[in-house]
Amino acid sequence: MSPDSPATDDKREEEMKIYADLVSIYPENEEYLLHFAKLLIREGKETTAANALKRLHALLSKHSPEKASALLKEFPQIGRVTKAESEQKGNTEFGEILRKALGSIWIRLYQKRIKEGDYLYHAGDRGDTLSLVIDGEIAVFVPGDNGKIILHNLIGSNDIVGEACFLNPGIRNADIIANRDSTIVELPRKKLLSCLIKNPAAEKLLEEKANFREVTSSLSSHELLQNIPLDMRKYMAGMTKVERYKPDTLIRRAGQEVDAVDMVVRGKVAFMLNDKNNKYQPIGILQPGELIGDTSALRKATCPADIMAVSEALVAHIPLSSFTNVVEAYPPFKEKLLKHAQKQRAKIMQMVTGMGNKPDTVG
Repeated sequence: MSPDSPATDDKREEEMKIYADLVSIYPENEEYLLHFAKLLIREGKETTAANALKRLHALLSKHSPEKASALLKEFPQIGRVTKAESEQKGNTEFGEILRKALGSIWIRLYQKRIKEGDYLYHAGDRGDTLSLVIDGEIAVFVPGDNGKIILHNLIGSNDIVGEACFLNPGIRNADIIANRDSTIVELPRKKLLSCLIKNPAAEKLLEEKANFREVTSSLSSHELLQNIPLDMRKYMAGMTKVERYKPDTLIRRAGQEVDAVDMVVRGKVAFMLNDKNNKYQPIGILQPGELIGDTSALRKATCPADIMAVSEALVAHIPLSSFTNVVEAYPPFKEKLLKHAQKQRAKIMQMVTGMGNKPDTVG
């Protein structure tokens, strides 16, 4: 059966299960891997498909570089963007510092096994601690719009999870689940604070990690970006520079060539125009999670109006080159961005020219 042939939902599901089993039994069968990847793409499971294609590419590279190259051209999501959190500074370094500070005996006494599928934390729980992952893999899922659950992170051994509530105690906003059988140690708040006081370098690493993950989560929550494979979202987050702006600070000038795609992480920013009295007037407020300049990845553009922080704001600047890499490497995203671009351009031009109703937000 061809992945493109018509089939009932039951038959499609049955075919998927058959090939999932075949790939599990014969992990180096190139034909099975390719067919399974195409089935996954058909069902919209792009991240799993990319992993299968990467495995196939690695196999082909050993004995048929020409076929490997052809596969890369057909499925560009295999390569070009492969940086993940493992390449982020401090990914496991912070975990190693904690291991040394806590000691192997203390870790053995307080470690806990959690089975695949078990919850470590639930969204809505109150918390002020984080956990050190000794082994296994932990998945972070965040509820999206319309009840959709979005994978925000995969966390491996010698790394931490739950740091957001340690830094800002309160309600957890994610379901944190064992992606496979894992061992963790939940760190008492006082004990970890004592460790950080003694080791300022560890505190800096924790802050860097928290900022990186906050940007990754912001990217993952955006309707345009959430379906991009996780490693590509992490790649963008890793390339991103986060800046803090005070109220009434100019972020970009009208006519400035766009060199980055900006995302509001916290606070509010606005497109501004000078009125007859040469005073700034906001013409469109941008809320946290909104992108500015994303369509510049499709065509050279300049900033249509001055952009200013309305309140204290945290803005992530994703280099345009990095954003464009993802657009080119992941065709489904490019198609979605093309459809979005025309609507976005019309909305911005409407605000700038003051024609019609002025929208409250810009996507």
